[in-house]
Amino acid sequence: MNNNRMNTLWRHLAAIAIFAGLALLFCSPLLDGKALFQSDMMHHKGMQQEALDFYNRTGEIPMWTNSMFGGMPTYVIFTGPPITAIWYLNKLFTLWLPNPADMLFVNMLGMYLLLCVLDFRYWIRILGAIAYGFATFSVISMETGHITKVMAMAYMAPVLAGIILTYRGRWLAGACLTAIATSLLIYNNHLQITYYTLIMVAALVISSFVVALRAKQLPAFFKASALLAAAAFLAILPNMDNLLILKEYTRYTIRGSESELSGKQQGKPGLDVEYAFQWSYGPGETFTMLVPGLVGNSTSEKLSVSSHTYKALTSLGVPAVRAEQLVNGRRWPLYWAGQPMTAGPVYLGAIICLLTVLSLLIIPSPHKWWWASVAAFAILISWGHNFSAFNNFLFYHLPLYNKFRAPAMALVIVQVSFVVLACWALQELMNRRLPKEQLMQALQKAAVITGGLVIGIAVFGPFIYSFSGPNDGALLQQYSRMLGSKEAGNTLMAALRKDRSSLLLRDGLRALALIAVAYAVLWAYLRDKLKALPALLVLTAAVLFDLFQVDKNYLSEDDFMEPSQLATYISPTAADEKILQDKTPYFRVLNATVNPFLDANTSYLHKSIGGQSPAKLWIYQDLIEHQIAKNNRAVLNMLNTRYIIAPDPATNQPVAQFNPQALGNAWFVKGIHWAANADAEMSAMNNFNPADTVVIDRRFQAQVGNFVPAKDSSAAITLTKYGLNDLHFSSQNSHDGFAVFSDIYYPAGWRAYIDQQEADIIRVNYALRGLKVPAGKHDITFVFRPQTFITGRKVAAVSSWVLLAMVAGGLLWERWRRSRS
Repeated sequence: MNNNRMNTLWRHLAAIAIFAGLALLFCSPLLDGKALFQSDMMHHKGMQQEALDFYNRTGEIPMWTNSMFGGMPTYVIFTGPPITAIWYLNKLFTLWLPNPADMLFVNMLGMYLLLCVLDFRYWIRILGAIAYGFATFSVISMETGHITKVMAMAYMAPVLAGIILTYRGRWLAGACLTAIATSLLIYNNHLQITYYTLIMVAALVISSFVVALRAKQLPAFFKASALLAAAAFLAILPNMDNLLILKEYTRYTIRGSESELSGKQQGKPGLDVEYAFQWSYGPGETFTMLVPGLVGNSTSEKLSVSSHTYKALTSLGVPAVRAEQLVNGRRWPLYWAGQPMTAGPVYLGAIICLLTVLSLLIIPSPHKWWWASVAAFAILISWGHNFSAFNNFLFYHLPLYNKFRAPAMALVIVQVSFVVLACWALQELMNRRLPKEQLMQALQKAAVITGGLVIGIAVFGPFIYSFSGPNDGALLQQYSRMLGSKEAGNTLMAALRKDRSSLLLRDGLRALALIAVAYAVLWAYLRDKLKALPALLVLTAAVLFDLFQVDKNYLSEDDFMEPSQLATYISPTAADEKILQDKTPYFRVLNATVNPFLDANTSYLHKSIGGQSPAKLWIYQDLIEHQIAKNNRAVLNMLNTRYIIAPDPATNQPVAQFNPQALGNAWFVKGIHWAANADAEMSAMNNFNPADTVVIDRRFQAQVGNFVPAKDSSAAITLTKYGLNDLHFSSQNSHDGFAVFSDIYYPAGWRAYIDQQEADIIRVNYALRGLKVPAGKHDITFVFRPQTFITGRKVAAVSSWVLLAMVAGGLLWERWRRSRS
């Protein structure tokens, strides 16, 4: 290896060391053995606990769980131990660092790789990697526990790097990088981030086609595109288990199918548009990328004793010590824009925004326009219902777009694009390909544009904005009750609005100072008063200081806990303890002390009627909306709801109420009520006795036939063995009967056997399973064996190692070819 290659290697290793060091510095409590508390990970822990316990106990991979929403596949919760080479590669790229330092590191590494492919200067790459990794959207997502999202974001830049490398003529190296990066992107299983990456890829391919067309190099373009298509195919194969099963599962969920009930966007599979667009960024809110406190940061902010809120509390008679405790708690809703709630702003950095504007003024390459255009497109998408004419059209016409919610997430595209454009601007300044005076004029224009925006926001904002949010009415009522009068509530609300205004002014002045620092450094460089390296080091330090300081508002030392504290986060209450004493193997619990349909903690201990999942089965979502939410006790009984956790009227503490009317795991009915369609089936359940009557849609009549069920006084069905992939029952009835099982109907994988002979599972009571059972004693078995999942895992395991072998062989061959030439 010659000296140049050795120097390059050492520089890359130094960059890796810098990223690892910064990640661990930012998450320094990890070095003391602490772990990050992540709310969504706590929910995920509850979601997967039954499946994990089952796997640890039996060694069998659970494909179904009964701990949430009455029962659902585990595909998006727990899929067992790793079987593909991609898992090991994913861990390698994180250096096995602890969470969340691993996510910070791999995001910086991914952007560094893209900037290497773009051939930017070393310290420009470092600066860009830091700017991308520490952008607030990434850090806030880490803090809340959106691990798959942040890990998928790490591979957006490498995917683009591979494609760019391929179109630049490094066909084999580019295709190999594309295959590996795309496989890792898909592996991390955040389809919305993958979708946004595809939008960027489409823009890049179109731009490359236009450039090739103008340069009359279409044969090379098509050859590169063919290689990229092959790379994409190879990237998909190691993820076949996940992709195939999700494709199958999505057909039955609120994300991919439509409700059978009329009036629910019939003919438009996917999410409801209002639900999908709940988390929409506002047009004015977009400028949080430049001024983070523009609309109040988050719905749960800390304040200080210098705040207007503290002064208002003390003036209203709250003791100073108590007032200080109140303002120091992270509970103050400074956010006043249109999202239902938010953990923080999308802030990219004032310096990055300055450089992005500068890039549009000085970069000669036409490729800058696809980066800028895709960023602008993403901003429009992020506005969601705030730009409904545009986004409703996309929702109903852009393929797959209606499968996703939270359009504000599209700003990840802007995060990638702005960092690249900002680094590109620095590269052009350092190279000085344009005349010095032209560069100076462009720098001045960029400073005037960004500085002018900040001045307009910070100085005139307090006179333009009311600083009143859509939830302020509810807050006023809450504060009035807390303080004992509406007048006191109004005083506290007025103080809160002043704190919102103060935050805007403070962050505006801060952004202006950062822009001034960057301008001064670049002015000094262009005037030959500062060398390139010191200029880049100062800018890198300024970007790091800027983002570190803002990020610490959302991920600080206070968010880390001792592992023992995390282990006891979901601890059983007295009500839970009472239920856990019941050794009946299989029954359900409704927790009415919380919103049961946004709660996965109950699932940690019990088989819950509720849960938390954005991919619920449609039949269960309909059951929630039309029956469970209306407290239809008959429906709760048919779901075998043996306990209801409710607040004690005297103490407000949760207590467990036994429900003696729960129907158990299975029972024979006396008659069938045939419903004309799904609407009639749901309506019939408004007032019925599920112990005696089963409601069935007529479309299943061919499976049932002209059958009149009967049962004797001793007819019974008993659960003999409980498992997640199989359930065993014994039945006794002197007549041919019809049995209802309190398990959720899901046709893609469940099979039923009566004395080892397969029997048709019929959907009954809109969401449950039913069987025709002949007279006599019988063994009944339900088995869940989704062939799509089983086959997909085999394909994924083999193809992942094949992919690695092909990539390694391809890279070795190219190295040999280059050494020969």
